[in-house]
Amino acid sequence: ELAAFYQRCLKKIKEATAARDYLAARQLSADDIERFGIGYAPELRNTIMRWADKNGFTVEELVSAGILLPPRGERQADYFDRFKGRIMFPINDVQGRVVAFSGRILNPAAHPAKYVNSPETLVFRKSKVLYGLDKARSALVRHPRREAIICEGQIDVIRCHAVGIATAVASQGTALTQDHVELLKRYADTVVILFDSDSAGRTAAI
Repeated sequence: ELAAFYQRCLKKIKEATAARDYLAARQLSADDIERFGIGYAPELRNTIMRWADKNGFTVEELVSAGILLPPRGERQADYFDRFKGRIMFPINDVQGRVVAFSGRILNPAAHPAKYVNSPETLVFRKSKVLYGLDKARSALVRHPRREAIICEGQIDVIRCHAVGIATAVASQGTALTQDHVELLKRYADTVVILFDSDSAGRTAAI
């Protein structure tokens, strides 16, 4: 439900103009954005709480899902929206169900972290989810070598799929785990690791 809300915000609200411009600059088409469910989390205060109230969700559920952070310090009434002002990439399980989000900041001065991911929850274990596998698995089993491409980030995967490399998935950072490997082995026999060429990426690839 929230992924669909973020998608509507990206398409319709004026505040998301910078997000739309960024995605266009990264050469992501409307079809790419639609297929991968990319959205935008508004910055306006309490937007998500109002959305939750309108749609029958509780604040406690949003906290449990990792969307809101509970109040701290003197302002006990204030819940903090973890993703506000970010381009939103839904993270799906292998069945295609949204289990988490990754949010990219548009204004680097607003937050030191370029990407913020959902925390681990009852339905999301980072080490057990590969971004894009729900879309890549059918292509993997049909591939003559059953060969997967493992990228670092969401946009890398989306760009690969956009140009016909439909076997691309991402480990969401450079932490490729044993659980990731065991999950991927259900569909792939070999992999090409396509991490970034910085020192962290090279170390992780090795």
